[in-house]
Amino acid sequence: MTNLATAQQLAPSNLQLPVSAYFDVDLYQREIELLFKQGPGYVGHELMVTELGSYQTLSSENEGRLLVRNAQGVELLSNICSHRQALMLNGKGKADNIVYPLHRWTYDLNGQLMGAPHFENKPCLNLGKSPLRN
Repeated sequence: MTNLATAQQLAPSNLQLPVSAYFDVDLYQREIELLFKQGPGYVGHELMVTELGSYQTLSSENEGRLLVRNAQGVELLSNICSHRQALMLNGKGKADNIVYPLHRWTYDLNGQLMGAPHFENKPCLNLGKSPLRN
């Protein structure tokens, strides 16, 4: 049973944000920068790439990065060719290698450049990797 006499003596909490804080654009931008951009973000589930060689581009990043399952597990690689800065893969599928379709630069599933046609010496331009945490 509640004692209404005691409940009426309780003061409102000073810890609650004023209503205006929920509509403050500057505060919202600071929260984005401090809380979300500096922390880990969800990119996908390992079940998106279940088999060796399977990949899934990240539509939330305009397909600029992809999840790929290789012999070491699931990795997050750049989906941008080092040669012409163009997208290599679309959607999801399965591949033995990652190949830029126009100039045939070929990367293994770890993002290492395997071959670059029309270059005498293979350039040292591997795909960028981003660390993942499960």
